[in-house]
Amino acid sequence: MTYSIPAYVDNYLSYLSKKGRSPATLKQYSSDLSKFIMWMNDYKGSNNFDTLFLLTEDDLKNYLKYLYNRDISEATIRRLFAVLNRFLQHMDIYMDTLLEISKAHPLRPLSKEDFISDEEFEKLIISMKKPNESTARDYLIERNLSIVLFARYYGLTPKDISSITMDKINLAQKTIDIRTPDSIIKIQLKDEHIQYIRDYRNSIEEKCRPRFGSKDPLFVAFFNLTCRYYYDNTFGMPKALTIRGIQEMIKDEVKLAGLRKISAKHLRNSCILEHLSKGLATNSVVSFFRLAGPFSLHRYKEYLNNQSK
Repeated sequence: MTYSIPAYVDNYLSYLSKKGRSPATLKQYSSDLSKFIMWMNDYKGSNNFDTLFLLTEDDLKNYLKYLYNRDISEATIRRLFAVLNRFLQHMDIYMDTLLEISKAHPLRPLSKEDFISDEEFEKLIISMKKPNESTARDYLIERNLSIVLFARYYGLTPKDISSITMDKINLAQKTIDIRTPDSIIKIQLKDEHIQYIRDYRNSIEEKCRPRFGSKDPLFVAFFNLTCRYYYDNTFGMPKALTIRGIQEMIKDEVKLAGLRKISAKHLRNSCILEHLSKGLATNSVVSFFRLAGPFSLHRYKEYLNNQSK
């Protein structure tokens, strides 16, 4: 059986659209909220406005059980509840659902294996700067260095990095704007890191070179066989490097450096830990790293406390 999305959900999606959320984000929110609406209709017998406002914490715990019974992953469940929590807050319905999930299904404690050490990172960067037998890879040294530095020093995810467009980066002011569901985070880049961006961009042939102030992607996909950047003739712009492409690049560079399995997540984890170790306010760290809430930092704080003992 199919269900139509209630008007109050449509209104919320329209609100997000007016706030500038991307089509991909709106599609994800629509899909995630539809799952909840279908459950509510089956569980409560209705998905109307009054039913929504009469929901209790116990109802949401039952929704959590329903998701687990369908063998949905922990990561997906956390995302579903993050979207639901934002939606409920927009409707002036406040429930500590995310904290309930965290308590009921805690993630394992973090260990040193979840981070990249200073020694490992130095070895990775040294390796990345050295040419090797791959002509294609050597074309991309500055691009790849920029991506790894963005993950380690600014905590950007592969999704963040893939979605950066030229209208969001200011090389003169050395800033990048990262859009969040609620705001835009302005990140100040270090001189060395912005120089890698300049060198990388200048190395691209003019047709595929990302144009300042445009919707062109900052990081452009590359075709290894011809050693040329991709240009999307359909959209009249360079083709963005994909999330998967970023993940695979990091995997390959880590392997070339002779390191254990290290991903963008390890780089981001180290950045988060570094911010917390400086004593920055929890709300500031949550906002900067676009986390679901303060509970997301619990494991990092525990790790820091254990390290200091």
